[in-house]
Formats: sequence, C-alpha cells, structure tokens
Amino acid sequence: MVTKLISGRAGWARWLTLASLCGALVAAGGSCSKSNQTADKQGEEPAEAEKAPAAADKEAASAELTPVTLQLNWVPEPEFGGFYAAAHGGLYRDAGLEVDIVAGGGGVPTWNMVATGKVPFAIASAGEIIKARLKDADVVAVYSVYQTSPQALMVHADSGVTSLEEVFTSGKIERVAMEAGLPYVRHLEKRYGFDKVEVVQYGGNLSLFLQDKSMAQQSFIFAEPVSAKLQEVPVEAFSIAESGFNPYLAVVITRAEYLAKHRDVVESFVRASRAGWDAYLADPEPTNAYMITQKATMKPDAMTLAAELQKPYIVSEETKAHYLGYMSPARWQSLADELVALGDIERAPEIGALFENIAPR
Repeated sequence: MVTKLISGRAGWARWLTLASLCGALVAAGGSCSKSNQTADKQGEEPAEAEKAPAAADKEAASAELTPVTLQLNWVPEPEFGGFYAAAHGGLYRDAGLEVDIVAGGGGVPTWNMVATGKVPFAIASAGEIIKARLKDADVVAVYSVYQTSPQALMVHADSGVTSLEEVFTSGKIERVAMEAGLPYVRHLEKRYGFDKVEVVQYGGNLSLFLQDKSMAQQSFIFAEPVSAKLQEVPVEAFSIAESGFNPYLAVVITRAEYLAKHRDVVESFVRASRAGWDAYLADPEPTNAYMITQKATMKPDAMTLAAELQKPYIVSEETKAHYLGYMSPARWQSLADELVALGDIERAPEIGALFENIAPR
C-alpha cells in the first residue's frame, strides 16, 4: 500500500512538472509535442528532477512510521521467527511501525529494560514477569509465543526411557545435567525425587552428553535435540510440561503505562506480530534465510528442523479456540501458585495485572 501511494504521488508531481514545462514552451511560441517531451526525458537533468519527488515521498512515508524496538532475550533463531517474518515481510511497516529487532543473549535484563523505559517491547518468561510485578516493576504481557513450554530433558534414543518420569525413576539414567536453581529443577525434584540420579551442572554444550548414553540433559525441544540429530545421534526429548510445570515462554512485554498512552502502537505491534507468526508457521524458509543475514547462529538445515519441531508448542487447543498468542488467567494463576509452593515467591501477584490479550480485529 505504501509503495502504491509513493508511486501515485510521484506520478502526480511528474505530471505537474511536465504541464508547467509545456505551458512555458507554448507561451514562448514553441510546442509541447511528443518529440520535445521525449527529448527532455533523454536529458540527464530532467531525469534527475523526476527522481527527486519520488525520493522525497519515500522519506516522507518513512517519517510517518512509528519507530519502536523489540529487545530479544536470545539471538535470532526460530523461536523468534514470527517477529522476523513480520519485519522481513513488511507487516510491521504496513501497520505503521518501523520495528528494530535487537538480538539478546544470556543475562540480558529484558524486563528491567522495559520497566525503566529503555525499550517499549521485549521478550521475557512468564516467571520473570510474575517476579517483576512483585518488585513493583511496570511490566505487562501482551503476547505469548509458546503455549506449551519447550523446556525439556533429552536422552539417547536407545536409553529405554519413554517418559519424563522415567528419567528420574527407571534407574536407566545415572546423571542429569541441569542448570541449578531454576524453578523447573526444584519442581522436578519435588515431583519425582532425585534419589536415583545424580544431578550435575549443565555445561552449555553437548560434549558430555554425546559420549554418555546413561546421561540426560536439559534442552529446548528445537535446539539441542536438533544439534544431536544433525550429528547423527538419535535422541528423545520430553517436555517439562509433562510434569505439570508449564509456564508461557517467549512472552512479549511492555509497560502498562506505555500501553495506556500508546494503545494504538501496542495493538498494531501485537497484531502485526501475530500475522508474522501465521506467515512463519506456514512457510519459515524465507524468514530463516533472512535471519541468517541478521547473524543467526543456527545453520539453515537446523533452522528448518527447529521451525517444524516448535509448531505444536506454539499452536494449542486454546490458540485454536482463540488466536495465536492468547493467554488465560487460569494458566497465570497456576504458575503463580506453583512458584509460591516452590518458595520462589512469597505470594501471588494480582493476576489481572500480569497480562492483557490483544485480540485480532
């Protein structure tokens, strides 16, 4: 739509320029014949003059876009594919936004950046949002990519383990590598007990796991299992959600104050992001190629596999009944209650203040 508008304005400006030139020629006793117009077009200066209005219109169209930033909590990967699809496919621009997607990494304080007004949008986890609200941080969730947590434990395919529970209770796994201190680790200990396994610190890579078939390791469904498969090591991965711990992940947050003052911007951003996710789920390859230009660390074949694996974690019965990104009060309440039970927080915050769903038009 923007392109058509620019072309229309440029054509109009060009017509006015030619009409003025013709009028001047006629007044001087000349003619405004097709041959004269053609001669003008072939000259360098008129050609440059015709380009100027188009360039000016492009600048004007760009100036009309609202610039906003989306701060990621990790590097460009399929878990953010829908946002990059919205950027690459022009969906944000069609919504009147100029969105700068900023890559993150381990330890990037995304919720704090939103709460302090450094960025209008960022990615966080539901658990982080709950804790932030208890610290009186002004953050609110407006879209959740993952309806089912992709946090998982993976084992070698020939380990004989067939469920998450069996990782801890079957005696077939001797060591489990997990990042100590995380709520889901305490939840697993409470649910299954660690009596039959040795819990060791997660090393951040696959080196130990690939050499030890009696070992299980934390993972994201679409990350470490994909790496193992590409190294021709068959694995099975079991979602932590099997245990009942199922927080929303890859959640878009903004400030409640920003939402109140710029509701049109927030709604436009969320709806364009949802359209981006629809596009990415339908065909991830163009966006995967684009993410590689944005310094993605995954190889193309890994991104293709990851995009396919994550689909059932993004689309759920609730999103089918409502829409992508939907969040329910019951899910938020369940997570808050679980964090209280684990001693992670002292009390549950006001659930209604944690999130707001932005429905399609």
